[in-house]
Amino acid sequence: MSTLNEKEAIQAYSKTNESEFHIIDGYANDNIIKDPSALKTVEDILKHKEKVKRRLLFLSEELRKRAECHDNSKLRDPEIKYLIEMDKEPKYEYNTPEYFNKMKRWQKFFNHHYDNNRHHPDHFRNGILDMTLTDICEYLVDIISYYDEMHVHDAMDTVEKQQGRFGLDNQLSQILVNTLIEYFSYIGDQKPIGDEVRE
Repeated sequence: MSTLNEKEAIQAYSKTNESEFHIIDGYANDNIIKDPSALKTVEDILKHKEKVKRRLLFLSEELRKRAECHDNSKLRDPEIKYLIEMDKEPKYEYNTPEYFNKMKRWQKFFNHHYDNNRHHPDHFRNGILDMTLTDICEYLVDIISYYDEMHVHDAMDTVEKQQGRFGLDNQLSQILVNTLIEYFSYIGDQKPIGDEVRE
């Protein structure tokens, strides 16, 4: 009921001189309620909507905070010093032997970074199993942002590599892939996905 606030809805369904009440919402709902006792049902729906709204907004605020503070530890000692030296080396393709060799040589940096950033499975004793949905959202955006330019197929391939590396189960991996397919034109800063991906 996006066009009716709670007060308006209660007033509408409390009328005693009308036998029919139209539910008006953003979807142009043409339903007609003929029973004034429907007030309780409408009140319950509105209360539920408000609860869900409040809790979704809480989660969205958590994601906003994550967006603001993502990788801040890289801008402080000791990580910034390590990164300045690391960046004198090439940036290797993700998940290649060269990539992991560089990680091994700069283990001090990665240990500190993982310890201070919970969007990495490495942060937790049980890896991905200890992460929250908020952690997973930041993690997904982080792994596809390693590339300067990326097509959705590359992003999906990255998820597959993460599955092998961190032991993501098939269900979670599929959810990540579904998210990329649905939203990649936004979170991937790329053109909308072509029909070939959806087939």
